[in-house]
Amino acid sequence: MAREHERVLVVLLRSHYCPLSREIVQSLRDEYGAFASRSTAVVAVLPDTVERGAVWQRRYELPFSVLADPGESSDDETASSSPSFGTFEPYVRYLQSLPGGALFRTDGDELRLIETVGSDGRQSFPEVEALLSEIESHDRGETRQRAGPRADTYAVTDTD
Repeated sequence: MAREHERVLVVLLRSHYCPLSREIVQSLRDEYGAFASRSTAVVAVLPDTVERGAVWQRRYELPFSVLADPGESSDDETASSSPSFGTFEPYVRYLQSLPGGALFRTDGDELRLIETVGSDGRQSFPEVEALLSEIESHDRGETRQRAGPRADTYAVTDTD
């Protein structure tokens, strides 16, 4: 899936139980066509079990993947109060709060981080229109410097 797009928006969610995270995946689902038309894949990442990710996939009928990326302390109590990611943990420290995201450019079999996206408030996340605007600004070559691991590169692995 990622290889078919120019970019991948990875959305790091707070928890399986978080109402805001649930709203976000539903709004991304509703506007997925707008991302796809801009050659951008969307991937939601839960700091939880594969089973809980599969529940979201079925319940919300998502056209994009939900990945499970539990960190070392992924039991129910810890995950709901302080999410811990495994693979995506390096990006969490560059976000002011969760949920947040990372926008990557695909480069063959690699993903190159373009920037992190998020909101200043703990109970907010950028609207879909703002995310699409960020993607379009990159298409026009209008990039802004942001804190984060901008030069990091990762291998593309498809989950489909």
